[in-house]
Amino acid sequence: RASAAFVILTRNKDLKELRESLVQLEDRFNRRYNYPYVFLNNEPFSDDFKERIRNVVSGECQFGLIPEEHWSYPDFINQTMAAEARMSLLERKVIYGGKESYQHMCRYESGFFFRHPLLDQYKWYWRVEPGVKFACDIDYDPFVFMERNNKKY
Repeated sequence: RASAAFVILTRNKDLKELRESLVQLEDRFNRRYNYPYVFLNNEPFSDDFKERIRNVVSGECQFGLIPEEHWSYPDFINQTMAAEARMSLLERKVIYGGKESYQHMCRYESGFFFRHPLLDQYKWYWRVEPGVKFACDIDYDPFVFMERNNKKY
């Protein structure tokens, strides 16, 4: 098995659709490999969330809080200009354009997630989104494939 984990950026309110995705992921792949899961949130996970997630996965679970400095604007960002840019996106009907939390999520996913200390022990990550569907079995280990074939992503 590779030094790998599933990484899931999620919120407490995503529990239902996340559980559905995890049941499929377990059935289609992870029941054979038991890779661990790292769940990340910009707010603390509830005990109910943790318990209900642990009940559907085979691998170890870790739940982490995203540091505020990774989920906010850097000091050099002009807040007024950022708000105006979001309003412009909203007016042009750009999907999620006016959502400040979505902007933070995109920034986090594109540059900070791998810096979370819970991921220090892993070489490979598989990002899973709440609501994703797995329609067929995955009958090989993509982590091992990438490692053996010197792939990078």
